[in-house]
Amino acid sequence: MLKCSHILCKVDNLRDCVAQLEQAGFSVQWGSDPARAHNALVWFEDGPFLEFFELPRGFRWLSYPFGWRFGASAGQRLRSWALAPAGWCDVALEPERYQPDDPLNLANVTQSLHQLALRGSRVIKGHRVAAHGEKVHYRFMTTRDAHLPFIVSHYHPLQRPEHVQHANGARAVSRVDFHLPAASHSQLQRLIPADRWINGQHSTRRYLSGVNLLGWQALPQASDFIQSLFNSSQEA
Repeated sequence: MLKCSHILCKVDNLRDCVAQLEQAGFSVQWGSDPARAHNALVWFEDGPFLEFFELPRGFRWLSYPFGWRFGASAGQRLRSWALAPAGWCDVALEPERYQPDDPLNLANVTQSLHQLALRGSRVIKGHRVAAHGEKVHYRFMTTRDAHLPFIVSHYHPLQRPEHVQHANGARAVSRVDFHLPAASHSQLQRLIPADRWINGQHSTRRYLSGVNLLGWQALPQASDFIQSLFNSSQEA
């Protein structure tokens, strides 16, 4: 049904974070014009990508009108992002299969959520203007269970570069350690029966403990913050 799309990391200062990522040997793509961007992406040729974003705490007040318009769970998710400390804060899921004729459609996902007795928010239309000037469209939604990941469509047009090379050797995300309460963990397994990246674990609270990168080697000049985010994996 669904698979891991990307992993979100909240940062205090996006420009500082991008500089640290590049110093640590990552190739980084700005989400939009670097002078105004609020997010930046680290891609791999296959599998989930990484999104680093900056969101002031004051945005928590926008969660109320956002929730009135799109549903309480959507407002709660915006509030959680605004109040999150620096570090990994969320996981996004996307449809398992790309539909080239209608990549933004989440109707099948909504239907599946109803069949699983899960309620979702209204589908939210989003877009951004990429750094090279192209308008990029996407849609997303949340589930009423705040512990579960949120759900996004595929980008239109697709944004994954054909070739990606990171100087630190990172080739792909191999595992995301995602902790959540037992009831939510059970629902997650029903949403991602064939996903090979998310390692769901029972916990009394929801949090991400780390992201394993295939082939990644910490460079000596990597900052403590960047090194704290990743574990190296030699898994095939």
